[in-house]
Amino acid sequence: MIASVGIISSSILASLAAYCRGNIAHASASAFLSPSPIKAATGAARSRRTVATAAAMLSSSSATAAASTAADASSSSSSIDDKSHLYMPSERDKHYDGNIARYLLDLHDERATFDFCGGMLFQLVLSDRLRSHLEDVASSHPTDASRQQQPVIRPSSQSLMNRVPGYDRSSQADNVMIFHGRELRGITNASGGMGYVLQLSFADPSGEITAASSAEGGIVPSGKGADSAWDGRAVDAQGWSTEEIATYDGWRSDQVRRWRDAKTYKAEGFEDFSEVFGDGAYGLNHRFFLHYDDGGRMWLCAEDGCEGTPSKRGGGLFGKIGGFFGGM
Repeated sequence: MIASVGIISSSILASLAAYCRGNIAHASASAFLSPSPIKAATGAARSRRTVATAAAMLSSSSATAAASTAADASSSSSSIDDKSHLYMPSERDKHYDGNIARYLLDLHDERATFDFCGGMLFQLVLSDRLRSHLEDVASSHPTDASRQQQPVIRPSSQSLMNRVPGYDRSSQADNVMIFHGRELRGITNASGGMGYVLQLSFADPSGEITAASSAEGGIVPSGKGADSAWDGRAVDAQGWSTEEIATYDGWRSDQVRRWRDAKTYKAEGFEDFSEVFGDGAYGLNHRFFLHYDDGGRMWLCAEDGCEGTPSKRGGGLFGKIGGFFGGM
């Protein structure tokens, strides 16, 4: 871009100079023939000033364009570089050095979006309780205690939750391997401009799994298709309610599952739901886990297989129309 400006400027200068040199020569000759040599000399001086002024203007324009281009490039580079650790695997690994708790906190604090389905942008939001927990874990990194509580990113070979060793269909979560979360829609101020939020919340760390075969009477108090029961309690005021825990069936299709609106969330214990997400918001609870792909990108994946990766984009056409599909 800068080189092009220089070439154009040189070409224009050459043309102006040739034109003005002709005028200067004509004015100089006229000084001997004209009855008014002062007028002729003034014309020559004016022509010289024209060339000088044009040169100065073009030189200034070139310098301004070059400076502007350099500033834009610097600004763009700085903008990208400042946030590249949020979505570029190599920068992420170098920046966080295994402190995944800090990584999730930064994604939350930066109002980062995850790109689901090639353009549906969901802002990551952590509940206050989970954020506090992750802050404790991140701040004590890299102690042994921190390592035991650091969120785990599974390898690319385990890209679905049912491929993770020890998987069972239940409402269990431990804030390390598996997280409680919600897919929320209809949020007017969500990053990405599509009204989507992916909320993660804190799960009861004392909860235990009971297999269907050992449950009393073989009855498992959980959602349809569950093969295990989890006895964890609702310990996060912004997280899963007792009802969400007891009826969770996230391995089933969204179309047959129960979506909740703001009124329901409030009735089940999330008293400030409307203040946080708005009266028009609604959602569906999911269990989530983290995994890498073959290129080292991190994916946040729901139990039903829907997943997204940290994005630097603002969303495409597919993302904008995606909100018309799905929901209650």
